Amino acid sequence: MDRYYIERFLARHAADVQGRTLEVGDARYTRRFGASRVTRSDILHALPGNPEATFVGDIAHAVDIPSDAFDCVLFTQVLQYVFDVQAAVRELHRILQPGGVALLTVPGIIKVDWGAMEQWPDCWRFTSRSVHRLFEQSFGPGNVRVESFGNVRAAVATLHGLAREDLRTADLDVHDPHYEVVIGVRAVKSRG
Repeated sequence: MDRYYIERFLARHAADVQGRTLEVGDARYTRRFGASRVTRSDILHALPGNPEATFVGDIAHAVDIPSDAFDCVLFTQVLQYVFDVQAAVRELHRILQPGGVALLTVPGIIKVDWGAMEQWPDCWRFTSRSVHRLFEQSFGPGNVRVESFGNVRAAVATLHGLAREDLRTADLDVHDPHYEVVIGVRAVKSRG
C-alpha cells in the first residue's frame, strides 16, 4: 500500500531527481524517476555487505558523506528506523548542496514489523505536522513542503496487511488528513 503513495509522491517531484543523487539501499527510484537527468548515483546503506553501497553507516552520524555534495537525496521509508531523527535531518541538510532537494517519505499509519526489529529497530511514526516542524528546524521556514496520503480505507487495509491490488485506485486516491498512511516531504537547502 505504501509504495503506491511513495511512487505518486516521487512522480510528482521527478524533476528534482537530477545531478548527483543519493538513495538508501539501492538506486531503484533514482533510475526510475531521474533517468538521464542523473549524472552520478550514490547509495547509502546502514550495514556493510551491500556491494552497491557507496557509503555505509547511520545517516544520523554520516561523517564519511561529504558536505554540499548532492543535488537530490531520496530517503523513502527510512527515517522511522533512525533513533536520532533530528541529527539525521541535520545531516541530510549538510550533505545537500545549496539548492539541493531532499525527497522523503515516512509512515504515518503502519503496523510494526516485529520480525525485522532486531536488525532494523522501528522507532517512530510521524504526522504531517511533526515532520514539517522537524525539517523546518534544519531547512528553515519556507523551504519545506509536506503532503500526506491516505484515508480510513487505506489505513485499515494497511493495518490488515492488504496489498495495493486489493483496493481500487479510486479508493486509494481519496485523501483524508485524519488518516495519514504515508507522508511526503520536499525540503530544499537554501542557496544563501
